[in-house]
Formats: sequence, structure tokens, C-alpha cells
Amino acid sequence: MKIYPPLMVLAGIITQLLIGYVAPVEPLLSATWQYIGMALMVLGFGTILLVARSFSKHETTIIPDGQPSALMETGLFAYSRNPIYVAMAVLLIGSGLAFGHVWTLLVVPVFVLLVQQIWIVKEEENLETEFGQIYRNYKMRVRRWL
Repeated sequence: MKIYPPLMVLAGIITQLLIGYVAPVEPLLSATWQYIGMALMVLGFGTILLVARSFSKHETTIIPDGQPSALMETGLFAYSRNPIYVAMAVLLIGSGLAFGHVWTLLVVPVFVLLVQQIWIVKEEENLETEFGQIYRNYKMRVRRWL
């Protein structure tokens, strides 16, 4: 069974809720940090929608194991080869802050490591096969994350 990145984010948020629920201490972060967390959640989700729209505009697949028909190098892709995954990580940072427990932020590096090993490595292989030197040049210009 494949666990696609949106389900990984959902699992991360559920894990953060459970951490917040079972944590033996009151929330450690002030209300200010919780509001910042909510803002980051909105930013992350909005960025995901914006980038998803770019996939549609370029008529290529957003599905991580789908067959790409276009190499996206403009917009947020000029700064990160994986802006949706960056936005998902921002969303998870935001939800962790919003829940108010520092320990919930441990979910973020776990998400980053899992998405990189399960999805990004394979996506990069597919893009290199499909676009060859053009993708290799892009890869040299633009970082994987930020």
C-alpha cells in the first residue's frame, strides 16, 4: 500500500494531536506561538494549492509516482525542486506550534526524512529518465528543499 504525501501529512497531524493529548505537561508555547502556527498552516496549505494549480496549468501530473510530461522550473520551482513538500513541512511546523507542545515538532523531521526516502528519490529518478540533461542542469541550479 502506498502512502501518498497528503496522507503522510494527515498522519503527522494526527500524531501531533496524540502527542499533545498524552503529553504530561500543559502546552509549553504561548498563545503568540500558537497564532504563528495557525498562520504557518494557512501559508503551507495556500502554497500547496498554488503549486497544485501550476501542475494543472502545465498539464503535468501532481501524483508523485505519475509520468511527468513537463519539467516545472518557474515560480516556486525556481527556488526549490519540491515546493509542495516544503509547504507540507511548513504546514506541519504550523500545526505543531498551534497545538502548543514543543514535542509535536518532532514529527517534522520524520516527515522530511520519510518523504525524501519514499518519494523524492524516486521522483528524481523519473525526472532524470524523462528529461535527461535538462533535469540534471535544473538539479544543479536548484536545491532539493530550500
